[in-house]
Amino acid sequence: MHRRRFLAGVAGLGAFGVAGCIDDTSAGAPGGTDPTDGVSTPTGTDGPGTPTATPSRTPTMTATSPETPPHDAPFPPGREDVDRVVWYREVSDPAGTTHLSYSTSSLSLPGEISLTLQNNADRQFMTNFYDWALYRWEGGRWRHVAPLFVNQPLMTLEPGESHTWTVTLGDENLETPAFRASGTHEVTVEPVGGGHYAFAVDGWWEDQDETPAHEHEAVYAARFEVEGPQLPLVPSSAVTATRREGDTVVVEAENPRGSDGTPATYVLTRDDAAPGPRELVTEQVYREWPLRDALAHADGASEVRVETTTGITPLFGVHEEDNPAVTYDGETFRIGAEEREG
Repeated sequence: MHRRRFLAGVAGLGAFGVAGCIDDTSAGAPGGTDPTDGVSTPTGTDGPGTPTATPSRTPTMTATSPETPPHDAPFPPGREDVDRVVWYREVSDPAGTTHLSYSTSSLSLPGEISLTLQNNADRQFMTNFYDWALYRWEGGRWRHVAPLFVNQPLMTLEPGESHTWTVTLGDENLETPAFRASGTHEVTVEPVGGGHYAFAVDGWWEDQDETPAHEHEAVYAARFEVEGPQLPLVPSSAVTATRREGDTVVVEAENPRGSDGTPATYVLTRDDAAPGPRELVTEQVYREWPLRDALAHADGASEVRVETTTGITPLFGVHEEDNPAVTYDGETFRIGAEEREG
């Protein structure tokens, strides 16, 4: 029995540990204002009666970098079980080779790209059309952007058949608190900034005994370029108020997944010595709430406290015994959670 037939709840190509983020569920619509125009948070204060300006931080990493990902860069990241990666650029005989092709090698934001997996073998290809993955090249390596979690049915692609994903990429609606990217045909991934991206899908062949060992777990991938501005990190519309207490920023927010749950505080503490932090880029941060709103308020603060609710155990999915930590834009933070009185 193949090891992936009964996996549930995590992506094959994109599975990774997430501290403080359990769901990739969409909630809430953007407020309709330009989140980068420096407007003030009406209910926020920086002392009695002083409005707190809505922060916006632009990472120092360049979003549209002239650096082209080298062909030998490890891909997909964190997948030691993959026996073979087939890039579209390396396919010399598309008519006789199973491959993943694209409709364009570059697009501008917002834009659309279609990617087609074509089975030109004489056997079934066992896969999961939900289990695609989008990666971004930044800081010298590929970084998984979406999806965070996927359905895990076993699907097949018959000999001679193909399957197409139409992917819409955008850099708008930045105030949306949580972003969902899922689907088997029509997929939207937002927000993203300009840069180099790769789309991939994996699977294996029917009748493994007749399959060369190097094809037991195969990944088919295509790389393309997205033209657009660097993605800023701005607070979401879930934030209702902010205040500053010395070096600590307190953020009050409504949980985008619903107000029912335990009153709790998500705590982000600056700690350059924190062991084993996950290094995140902006496209990844937008998919993790309340981490996203904590980091958006972290400039110049030693600690950010997001007061909200959570319906998850442990609080916000934070396993403090694992000492979770993240690095973003060259700064490292420990993640914690505290229950509070309602």
